[in-house]
Amino acid sequence: MAGLDKIIEDIRSESAAAVAKIRGDAQASYDRAMAAAGKEADAQVEKIRIKGEEAARDLIARADSAAQLSRRRTLLEARQELISSTIDAAKEALLKLPAEEYFALLLKLVSSNALPRKGEISFCRNDFNRLPADFAKKLVAALPEGAKLDVSGEEAKIDGGFILKYGGIEQNLSVDAIFEEKKDQMQDLAGKILFS
Repeated sequence: MAGLDKIIEDIRSESAAAVAKIRGDAQASYDRAMAAAGKEADAQVEKIRIKGEEAARDLIARADSAAQLSRRRTLLEARQELISSTIDAAKEALLKLPAEEYFALLLKLVSSNALPRKGEISFCRNDFNRLPADFAKKLVAALPEGAKLDVSGEEAKIDGGFILKYGGIEQNLSVDAIFEEKKDQMQDLAGKILFS
């Protein structure tokens, strides 16, 4: 039996050596696989980090661009509001001029806009009530040759300025109409004065 025990012992010994070698090879293979997986994981982490930084920079750039656009829009709106309020204040100041200055200005408008024929001039109630006593005389002197205007007793539905009537044709020279017609020019001028 001693020979059989020796054979069994040799088989066990060889088996243990084979198992140890297989375990060693498996451990080495496992270690290599883990090292490779670790390197791959590190590479993936680095790619994700780089993508994240790029995305963050892009997001910051877009947010900055949006903020700049919003700022420019807000400034433009504020400028437009300031220009509008300046023009509105100029219109109010014009309407509140002393009668002598106001009607002198209206006579200049009549002079440059009256047609060389018979017509009628209408004022709003407020302007009609404060017409200077010598307005009719000054009106005749201001008219171009061939023009004749009668002051109408009929109230014009305007805030200031006047309406010229020639038969069925009306020429609106109210303050509102003049300001509307010259709106772009006045906005440009007010912008230059306010923001130069």
